[in-house]
Amino acid sequence: MKKFVLILFLAVMMIFSNQQAHARDIYIGTSNATGWDCYVMTETINITRRDDNGYMKNFDVTLKMITSSRKVLYLDYSFERHENASNDITWYFVNSQGFQGKVDVRNTPIEYNLWEYVLDNYRNQ
Repeated sequence: MKKFVLILFLAVMMIFSNQQAHARDIYIGTSNATGWDCYVMTETINITRRDDNGYMKNFDVTLKMITSSRKVLYLDYSFERHENASNDITWYFVNSQGFQGKVDVRNTPIEYNLWEYVLDNYRNQ
């Protein structure tokens, strides 16, 4: 009986530790505009659409921002891939405050880092 309880306890612990491993906040940079530290909340990543070849076309994710006074703010993002006739790919985003634009390493570095993290880590999921 003691072995059964021990095995059951270990199984439950493995299940909970496995779930926690998937829910993490990953630092992606400090905003040049606000000075706030920005984190991608991995548990919020949702691949909403793929093309016929399995490549991501759309995904949603939440950005967690921590102010200098330790206040936490959240922005929901949607990213969408656009492809023109010559197969050039451009990614665009919009967030829950209405800010939108093209994903660009120079002009939108936080959005670029957010997009890059998702593509690098969830491309084949």
